[in-house]
Amino acid sequence: MVTLNAGGADAMRVAGADACTDVTGYGLIGHLHEMVQQSGVAANVQAATVPLLPTALELADAGHVPGGTNRNRQDTAEHVHWHDDVPANLRTVLCDAQTSGGLLIAVPQAHLETLLDALLEQGTPAAAVIGEVVEGNAGEIRVEP
Repeated sequence: MVTLNAGGADAMRVAGADACTDVTGYGLIGHLHEMVQQSGVAANVQAATVPLLPTALELADAGHVPGGTNRNRQDTAEHVHWHDDVPANLRTVLCDAQTSGGLLIAVPQAHLETLLDALLEQGTPAAAVIGEVVEGNAGEIRVEP
């Protein structure tokens, strides 16, 4: 919330992004679900690679989460397949209802390094590969540890 997404937006234009959304009220999982459902594909997420704010997991453990977060988990439950080793607090954080999160950007594999380089050049606070778009049931998400 303390950093605007202008640098990320510039980087995705340089890299030729296929799709992008800002992670806000529906949380990362909710927005990813919308992106892949509308695109007719599925996604795999590597939960450990998602950049998190410091203490986010501890706050989730203590129950300090927006009310919308629990609704987000319920709304996406039928579309998300959580690996048993993804802890409850991380599941909560990945569905966290934000008012202004980062950008979720999809690029072709061939443009990935260009995007990562452009994000670093723009000085964005995070640049991470968190998963991949795959063939499958539209909107389905698999979350691995």
